[in-house]
Amino acid sequence: MIPVVSGVCFCIALISCNHAKQLEENISSHGKSESHNQGLNCMDCHKKGGEGEGWFYIAGTAYHANEQSPAKDVTVLMYTQPDGQGSPKYTIEGDQLGNFYTTAITGFGAGLYPAIIFNSDTSYMASSITNGACNSCHGVSTTRITVD
Repeated sequence: MIPVVSGVCFCIALISCNHAKQLEENISSHGKSESHNQGLNCMDCHKKGGEGEGWFYIAGTAYHANEQSPAKDVTVLMYTQPDGQGSPKYTIEGDQLGNFYTTAITGFGAGLYPAIIFNSDTSYMASSITNGACNSCHGVSTTRITVD
């Protein structure tokens, strides 16, 4: 009987750890510089079963127009309609290293339209997205997210 009970306890502990990792708050903000791996797909590690702290729902890196240096303290907005129309559903502050990320549960529905603000300029993504792994496309199959 003891081996079965300890096996059940071990399984419950694993499930609890994974659930805790999902709920771990890890959200970027202006002025902070605790992130890393600019330009890489954050969700490679920050996912269920991944090694990263918390599961990211939206994450990426913004660069200056030259695509060489990260843009500090951007703001990312997720709109319900293209070109900043509709309402902004989510707002994510970028950090000092150009990264933006959130473990806050995010629903994309039929799609959201990202906008990025740097200084007083706003750039809009023309198409909608249904997941927030920004660096899985930007910097891989399409140009990096750029501002200036």
